[in-house]
Amino acid sequence: MLTQSQLDAFHRDGYLIMRNLFAGRELALLQEQSALVVAAGIARQGEHHLYLPKAGAGGENPNVPASDNSTYWRSERMFQRHAIFRAAATQPELLENIGQCIGQGFFPWNHSLVVKIPGGPAVTWHQDPYFPKPSDTTPPVPNFTADIYLDESDEGNGCVWAIPGHHLIGDVALHGKTARALIEQCGAVPLRMRPGDVIFHALTTPHGSLENPSKRMRRTYYLHFLAQEAFNDAGYQRWGGDNPAWGPEKIRQIHAFAQDRKDLGLAPTFGSTLAIADDGIRVASAVTTPRHHWAALAAKIPAEQRARMRALIPAETEALATAAR
Repeated sequence: MLTQSQLDAFHRDGYLIMRNLFAGRELALLQEQSALVVAAGIARQGEHHLYLPKAGAGGENPNVPASDNSTYWRSERMFQRHAIFRAAATQPELLENIGQCIGQGFFPWNHSLVVKIPGGPAVTWHQDPYFPKPSDTTPPVPNFTADIYLDESDEGNGCVWAIPGHHLIGDVALHGKTARALIEQCGAVPLRMRPGDVIFHALTTPHGSLENPSKRMRRTYYLHFLAQEAFNDAGYQRWGGDNPAWGPEKIRQIHAFAQDRKDLGLAPTFGSTLAIADDGIRVASAVTTPRHHWAALAAKIPAEQRARMRALIPAETEALATAAR
């Protein structure tokens, strides 16, 4: 379970690192099976692999067809690839922490493997797809991904950088700024991770990564959990596919994933702290998040400060980053 201090840090910064959440056989299975997925992606074998231009990512949709001029970087539909990817989505400590951060019922939704291969290009700075209107709207319910690291990640192999405290102000003016400027002038911090570590990062937290000049690979299993309210607010219904929203089909899926854990000999999902409720998975904890907490936090940011933060005024962002450290 998260402490109140950890929970407050997540809501303040827009991300939270949890060390060694996955370990032992479960981590080894994730590493083993992800290696097979990566090998297939690099070899252009199978379906649902995504590629970047070798010169680097650009635009809102950097995916390009597999070719000699592209670099493997991502695989989708991980739940269909091996039981360990489904089992990890119902790891009990992970679900407890997610439930505390969201503060209401939630469910697993999207699932991807994101990879920075040796020599892999930079990924353009961005905020992940959330569809607020107008662009300065803040998601009222915490909306974030759980990123499970399968390899060490640091500045040497193209780790993710993020600008803390900018997840509650809508669209941030990233366009036209170089990665170096964002890192050196706008208060970005490196997110250094080890195998088995997990980071929760808000979709609206500005982040990006540099190229990987090393011979070390960086693999991250991304799981998106969210409340039905956030699902509706962001307009995710149109994505469809193999990702049902909350309802009988999703409940059956969660129970099937929990059975995968049992079949693999891993710690069971449900016990004294986790249960299926009317609105999703619920965690029993005294340390949790009030409903619409992000809306309340955003309302406390003065309009002038919000404008400066959205424009990435260097003095403002550096002061916030220093405080976050």
